[in-house]
Amino acid sequence: MARSNLFYRVLTAIILIPITLLIIFFGNEIVLFVLLSIIVLLCTYELLKMFNFNGLLDRYFGFLLNTLLLYLFIYKSDVFVDVFVFLFFIVLCYSLFLKGIRNFINYTSFYLFSSFYISFLLSFIYRVFLMPMGRWWLLFLLITNWATDTFAYFVGMRFGKHKFTQISPKKSIEGLLGGAIGGVLVALFFNFIVFKTEKWGLFILLGLLGSMIGQIGDLIESGIKRSIGVKDSSNLIPGHGGVLDRLDSLFFTGPLFYFFAKYFIGGI
Repeated sequence: MARSNLFYRVLTAIILIPITLLIIFFGNEIVLFVLLSIIVLLCTYELLKMFNFNGLLDRYFGFLLNTLLLYLFIYKSDVFVDVFVFLFFIVLCYSLFLKGIRNFINYTSFYLFSSFYISFLLSFIYRVFLMPMGRWWLLFLLITNWATDTFAYFVGMRFGKHKFTQISPKKSIEGLLGGAIGGVLVALFFNFIVFKTEKWGLFILLGLLGSMIGQIGDLIESGIKRSIGVKDSSNLIPGHGGVLDRLDSLFFTGPLFYFFAKYFIGGI
């Protein structure tokens, strides 16, 4: 990574970290939902652009579909299956009658994939926030991802000699292990300072899984980009690429933290 790129990464972090802390500790559920809605819109825009679905109607349809699904996943999960049948029918009609028979499968697959990849997975951020001590859990989740990225980058730069996968050729096994160490250290820190439980083994496991699954989430997004021949989802965030590039780990660590806290560490 060039020095200028590292500079922009640091500068972006200096700007975004205080804003994130303000939202976590002084915002409420409405603020978080609005923020998640904006993120869903940006991610949908980037994914549409990556797949060259650039029509204005495609964007409006994608924005409306994914924002509506985010709302349903968060606030109406009890009736989601009933509503989804109707939404699935709408997606099929849109793809068939407005995009044509040649593009029917492509558009149907895209909208179904984007709705679950973006709206459904990101809805777990909101669910984490609503848990007991949810603000701290959300901060724990975010710092685990940041620490994983940071440790993986610097350990990989210094010691990386063994390539991990061709999906992302710059990633190394050493970087993967460095990221895992970062995740475990963050988990130990939060249990010692914030949660203060006797469940050290479970927190170590969560830090390890959070790091590993987060890095796999990053590779999944890399796989999407490489399969269609693009480097970054966009250039919206200096030094980071796009919103999808920055949040790809959270798509999968959000559900992990929610289910792990609920079923294994519950009662905090």
